[in-house]
Amino acid sequence: MYCPICKGEFREGFEECTSCNINLVADLDNITEHVRGEIKLCVACEIEAEPDAKRCPSCGMKLIRAVLHDDIYVFLEKPPEESSDIDQIHEVEEVLINELEYYTEIPDEEGVVLLESEDIALLVKVQELLNKHEICFQFRPATDAPGSLGGIFGGGNVLDRSFPKVVVYADDEAEAIKLIATSNELALGEIPPELIESEDDEESDDDNNE
Repeated sequence: MYCPICKGEFREGFEECTSCNINLVADLDNITEHVRGEIKLCVACEIEAEPDAKRCPSCGMKLIRAVLHDDIYVFLEKPPEESSDIDQIHEVEEVLINELEYYTEIPDEEGVVLLESEDIALLVKVQELLNKHEICFQFRPATDAPGSLGGIFGGGNVLDRSFPKVVVYADDEAEAIKLIATSNELALGEIPPELIESEDDEESDDDNNE
């Protein structure tokens, strides 16, 4: 048995490290036991998260198991290695495909870009929000082709390269825009004026068309 903090080895029968006062584990390389005081940690932001959280709410990086001991974080599993933005994007995409019910493959001719951004954490939150409200969506990683960053707010600025994006069906675009624009969690900005017609305006338009 081993101490996950000081890495000391103990004879069979011991259950706790006499120096660190922490429960022992069977394998330091693959800790399956729950360690007393265990947390989820983002090694990039040093942000602590809930035990069931999987990604950092700030940067989107995968969280790891850790223990705070004498004001120092001790990792209980190997921290994610530094990788390129593309590698991280593909990792996020794989997780979303596996976990979110309304993630789907949307044909180019039926889809529109809802949001295009370098902020992976933001894209994750947007997709989780769409999934919660049962709106089908797709995540698409960056490509070498030029793109328009932020298709919702102030879009149309042609850039030298595209960014990761969230795509929805064209029929769901208006609903999805209103949803993320009014989300307190996302706080992206005000709703574009053309999307906040009142019911009276809509009824007036209907009357004029009759």
